[in-house]
Amino acid sequence: MTAGERTSSPPQRASRPPVPESLLIPLLDTAGEMLRTLDPTEIPPILRPVAEFDRRGLARGAARQQLLRALEAEPDFRERAVEQFLTRPDVSDALETWDADNAYALVSDASDESTLPVLASSLYAARPPGWTFGLGVACAAFERLRLERQAGDDFRARESQVAGLAESRRRAEAARASAEQKAEHVERELREERQSRRDRDALANQKVAAAERKSAEIEREVAHARTAVEAADARIEREANRARKVDEEMRELRRAVKEAEAKVRAADAGLPVLRRDDLAALVDAADLARRLATGLSGVADQARRVLERNNSDDAVPPDDRAADSDTDGEKGKKEREPRPGRAHPRVPPGMVDDDPDALDAMLRTPRAVLVVDGYNVSMLAWGDAPPAQQRDRLLSAISELQLRTRARVILVFDGADVGGVVPPRRPGVRVVFSPEGEEADAVVVREAADLPVEVPVVVASSDGWVEEHARESGGHVVSSETLLRALRR
Repeated sequence: MTAGERTSSPPQRASRPPVPESLLIPLLDTAGEMLRTLDPTEIPPILRPVAEFDRRGLARGAARQQLLRALEAEPDFRERAVEQFLTRPDVSDALETWDADNAYALVSDASDESTLPVLASSLYAARPPGWTFGLGVACAAFERLRLERQAGDDFRARESQVAGLAESRRRAEAARASAEQKAEHVERELREERQSRRDRDALANQKVAAAERKSAEIEREVAHARTAVEAADARIEREANRARKVDEEMRELRRAVKEAEAKVRAADAGLPVLRRDDLAALVDAADLARRLATGLSGVADQARRVLERNNSDDAVPPDDRAADSDTDGEKGKKEREPRPGRAHPRVPPGMVDDDPDALDAMLRTPRAVLVVDGYNVSMLAWGDAPPAQQRDRLLSAISELQLRTRARVILVFDGADVGGVVPPRRPGVRVVFSPEGEEADAVVVREAADLPVEVPVVVASSDGWVEEHARESGGHVVSSETLLRALRR
């Protein structure tokens, strides 16, 4: 029985041998090109995931697998793809020369001429008599070529490995000779180094002994300094107690003086004159006033010296002390006058204030402070999240900005929904909740206005009222959107 007789059954009933995808690349490329020209309504459902792929995307393995499944499962798509594929001249030549009885020779010639994928794709598409036999011969030839290439690659790899081993051996021998020479040199250097080390050890022991003596002296000086500091603290405490006592005596003196003045006025009005006891009390009050004045003068001198000594160690900025001491919320209710003369943050030439790059430059100005209208910013960025999550996200982003610019940040939130929540603490960032009955907008403006005029202030808010009143206090105002753009860098 010849090959033609073995494949004489109708193509529709012939079973297709498994064909490597590489042998069907010409047909699959034609199907991909045709797919790109189809209307969306004509695209088979199996190919919709890859319908928008370009030529490079359709040439990938996953897309080609989808095309192959579509050719097998979608008759209309297969018919149109095969019709377009059969119009290629090389396909027509392959089918005209096809003869199942001469399959081995035709496949061998196609392998030599690197046209085996065209022949296999033509047989798969047109399915002429003996096509399954031809595909089987083509698959066998393709596998033989693959094994030959793999064997050739393995042989070349072994040859390269052998050559590398020979070169490694030569280098190893040269390295051994060089190592022997270096070993002799190292031994000489080692003997010299040992002698040098003994000399260094002796010198180091001398330095250690001198350092220990110096350390003992420093410890004694530290102990003396600690004793002096403790004594100074005790003196300060005594002076503070004395000042409180003097203050009490002054209040008592003022009361006595007021009483004496009232009695004098009564005497001038024709009422009975002061009694002897009252006059004696008045003389005692005057004497007490002189003594109090002398004592207060000494206390003021002592306090001035203590302040001058501790001024450089004051770690709490004056604006923080003022903000911490104002807890009753009354400062936000009084009217503020514009504060001209406030220090301005630096803005590079050619930039506008409401720009992320300009904001970054302003925050790098020495002593600059950023006051943030918290919910005005967080609602713009995370409006769907609960208030607690908005606060946490904004605090994390603000902390990164503070680390980058080193500017102090005051982050203000409305305190109406926080209850007993303690403001979180982050280095360089102070979180403030507005008091009960007061809106956060007023606290933002107050925090900006209460900062010293030598401190450059930047306020971040898109609220018109906050912007107007913050500018009155000399602050620079940027929008919440600008701050968010700076935070997302």
